[in-house]
Amino acid sequence: MTRNAALKTLALLIAALMALSMFSAAMAEEFQPGPKLGDKLVRQALLYALDRENFILAQYGSTELARVGLAPISPTSWAFPDLSDLNDYAFDLDKAAALLDEAGWTVGEDGYRYNADGVKLELEWLVYEDSPWPVTLSSMAFDSWKQIGVSLLINRMDFNTVANTTQEPPPGEKMFDIYTMGFSLDADPDPSGGLFDYDAFSAGGFNASGYYNEHAQDLIKAGKLEFDQAKRAAIYQEWAKLMNEEVPTSIVAYRSEIWGVNNRVSGLDLGTYAEWADIIRDVTLEGDQILKLGETSFDGKFNPIYSDKVYDTWINKVVFESPIRTSVEGEFVPYIADYELSNENKTYTFTLKEGITFSDGVPMTSEDFYFTYTMIAHPEYTGPRLSVAMGLEGYDEYAAGTAETISGVEIIDERTISFTFKEASPANIANFVYGIAPKHIYDDGTMEGFISHNSEPVGSGPLVMTDYAPSQFILLSANENYWDPDNAVKIDGVYITMVPDESKIAALELGDLDVAMPAANIDNLNAMQAIGNIHVASYLGNGYTFMCFNTLN
Repeated sequence: MTRNAALKTLALLIAALMALSMFSAAMAEEFQPGPKLGDKLVRQALLYALDRENFILAQYGSTELARVGLAPISPTSWAFPDLSDLNDYAFDLDKAAALLDEAGWTVGEDGYRYNADGVKLELEWLVYEDSPWPVTLSSMAFDSWKQIGVSLLINRMDFNTVANTTQEPPPGEKMFDIYTMGFSLDADPDPSGGLFDYDAFSAGGFNASGYYNEHAQDLIKAGKLEFDQAKRAAIYQEWAKLMNEEVPTSIVAYRSEIWGVNNRVSGLDLGTYAEWADIIRDVTLEGDQILKLGETSFDGKFNPIYSDKVYDTWINKVVFESPIRTSVEGEFVPYIADYELSNENKTYTFTLKEGITFSDGVPMTSEDFYFTYTMIAHPEYTGPRLSVAMGLEGYDEYAAGTAETISGVEIIDERTISFTFKEASPANIANFVYGIAPKHIYDDGTMEGFISHNSEPVGSGPLVMTDYAPSQFILLSANENYWDPDNAVKIDGVYITMVPDESKIAALELGDLDVAMPAANIDNLNAMQAIGNIHVASYLGNGYTFMCFNTLN
């Protein structure tokens, strides 16, 4: 690249960043912080007055099963900050009271706090009862916050009502003070579109807090442009430390996952970023060669670009194969395709490995790759992966109907295909973790035809679905035509039964299940450890529970 070209590119990037920042800033001016939760001191005080370590002991029974949350990045991530740089907000009612005094909220004759305008520090917390932990946490807050003069109203409802109330309304119409929920993270620490990104403060967006910080937004955007991992880590660590201080949304806890595993099972190497296709490949069994797995439910979206639940995604990971996958270290690595970056890091050129075939024996080509990933841009697509297509060059023209194809996607030859994005970002590679479907089976020219195969998936993965009864069971069998025999599964298959969470441990003890993941708490852990033919596998999950403050109130 010439010096002039480099300067031009840099100028364009700076202009783009300035335009995005100006848009966010203009929107932020419309919604100003409120007198209660808009004040950082109030948010910090509430956190100091919430004994989260005691909550973990009450809810999970052990600090080995959950950790107090400090920053909106998983501790398992390469981008997590040094613990010494983070405030743990250890339970301290005196410090909480002092912060409220500093913020101008003084205690009245009734024991509650009021500001200079006579407004009472009263907050409403939306609590869903589908899971016990929000009830436990809010009840503890009710007692401790009262001691520092904060009045808390707990409004109990179901999960969907909480989600709809906090996320669906447009900005300025989100009627809540506090809500709690859980959030799953991707392997890449990029928070774009998530709980802390102001650009996601929208109708249907994840960020309901209304909090705006120009420096935080600049860091998020800088992280999307930096390809050097060490420099990216430094950016996200600075951002995480800022969010730890500002706490527009507080990370309540990082939770572990616990699995009961029958001793007849060997080679089940579970972990935070472990891919199920890799896990299943290494499993060996004594006796019956069908692994019996217990899960809670499936939506039946056994389609790589439509699944939005963890259990459906599990099926997709073993039936389909993707260009890219996650390594055990939480990094994206080539899987069934190698790739090269070009065009100032905006173009990814993939080359499929030789000899890949689908389970029906038909070879996989770049036509299948093109078909699967461009179906996301189909006018009738209603799945959760639209962002994959929206970032591509030519998507806007295709979506508007002024172009018949997406100019940013080009088939080069039978095994080679390129994708060009509007903007360079290291997070773009995460768009290629979804499996490739065979065009000759899924393509009848309509979206209806494409999704008609959701309950009869066909891919190139090590397992094939051979039987399925909704809400009852799924039978996956070894792919006899698997293209890579050296990495084929060693067992005959996997039988997945729908089992309520409260019944999983009994099923493990009876031998009805080989593997199950009950809720992570000390009672379940002790119960599984007491079963003679069961061992327990545990690891920290890639996600957290959180408490969101509506900073506009």
